[in-house]
Amino acid sequence: MSHPQRRAPHQLGLWRWEQGNGLPDDWWIPVLVVDRRVVRALLEELSRAGIPAYCVRFRSGRLLFPACWCLWVGGSAYERAEERLAEVLPLLNRPPRRGPATA
Repeated sequence: MSHPQRRAPHQLGLWRWEQGNGLPDDWWIPVLVVDRRVVRALLEELSRAGIPAYCVRFRSGRLLFPACWCLWVGGSAYERAEERLAEVLPLLNRPPRRGPATA
């Protein structure tokens, strides 16, 4: 289970890179790790739904994986964020279409 933070991720001083949708909140909850390719689209979708969100880039010294992005959402909008993410994530994870569709 995630533990809420009272400050925005960029105020914690733990990460060097961040992107946010500009919507404020008083406390933040880390929700999930996302691929860098969907960060911008994900933040835009959450902004359209009125959900404050940040993505912060991190790299763990213990993991062999490349840098990842952690999505944080405003604590006041956590339940709405879960619902919206359930709708949006499957669409963002679709592979891009190549060429015209044939029937």
